[in-house]
Amino acid sequence: MNQGQYNHAADEIDLFDLIDDIKEKWYWLIGTGLVSVVLAGLYAFMATPTFQTEVVYKPVTEAELLPLNQPRLKDVFDIAADKSYMTAEQAFKDVRAQALSGSLLREFYNLLLSEKDPQLLPLIFNEKISPEQNFSKFTERFSSVDPGAKQNDVFLRLKFELSDAALASAVLNRYSDFMLQKHRDETREAVSMRIEAKLDQWRIQADEMRTKYLAEKERRLLTLEEAAAVAASINQQRPLYDAERVSVGAQPPLYMMGEKALRSEITQLKGRAQRGEDAYIAGLPELLWKIKTVEETQIAWNRVKYIQLDQSAIVPLSAIKPRKLLVLALGAVAGGMAGIMFALMAAAQVRRRQRKLNEKARS
Repeated sequence: MNQGQYNHAADEIDLFDLIDDIKEKWYWLIGTGLVSVVLAGLYAFMATPTFQTEVVYKPVTEAELLPLNQPRLKDVFDIAADKSYMTAEQAFKDVRAQALSGSLLREFYNLLLSEKDPQLLPLIFNEKISPEQNFSKFTERFSSVDPGAKQNDVFLRLKFELSDAALASAVLNRYSDFMLQKHRDETREAVSMRIEAKLDQWRIQADEMRTKYLAEKERRLLTLEEAAAVAASINQQRPLYDAERVSVGAQPPLYMMGEKALRSEITQLKGRAQRGEDAYIAGLPELLWKIKTVEETQIAWNRVKYIQLDQSAIVPLSAIKPRKLLVLALGAVAGGMAGIMFALMAAAQVRRRQRKLNEKARS
């Protein structure tokens, strides 16, 4: 027999010896396995369960944003006539960002703490750790499934975990309502501020147009008064133009219009104040119409929807932690491996003692 065959035979003998050792010390395998399964069972059935619930959102249709995208507000948002101020996709992204905002979660968490609910407070606040650590543990209870992760998934899912199934669903539904109301309020305030800022800009522009017009009118009146005085001094009552003296395209002196015409123009200019001078300012009537239109525009905020709540949080029927069957299976596997190790160690200890006794007997 060569060396390779000998080693192979020795390995087979060792393997069978190991199997014989395990059979001989079978009670270590069975005992350790049973203890491990019992401990795993105790943990699985005595550990505090964790329940998870979720809310599901989906995008709205463009029709549900029409009260915000009405044509009267196109100029307010400085967008093209064929585009919308807010699309369904943009509204969904805005709400998604709001839902996952850390500052909003902190505000909601502080609201829950301020209510001091005797059932909820012990589950979300531990006096032995700092407020920041408490808030960090609270945020860990939230998770989300972002539709950006899967191209075919257009739903946003917010999940929340708690050891009380009923409270888990109640807290998540409250957060959903809190988040949506917060987004509605902030969007309404932002739009109102945008409208008011645009109206202020237009009003300032209208005042500038009036100021410019009045300055030009005053200069014209002074010029006419001066020309009328010159015409009166030379007794020029009627317009007088000498075609031979005045070249083509040249502007004749204003006094040549005659005092009568000049005085008539002065009277007409001064009379504009009674008739309303805004109509004489180029571009101002159109600007005033836009101001009035926007001022009278009403947005039906109760009809505006930015996101659709597809499913509210419901009370979960079973806990997600601990997974009892998995814990028992892992306990059985771990116990079996430990039992084999203990059985081999016990058999090795017996052989060691026997070897020492044989050595003593030979000596």
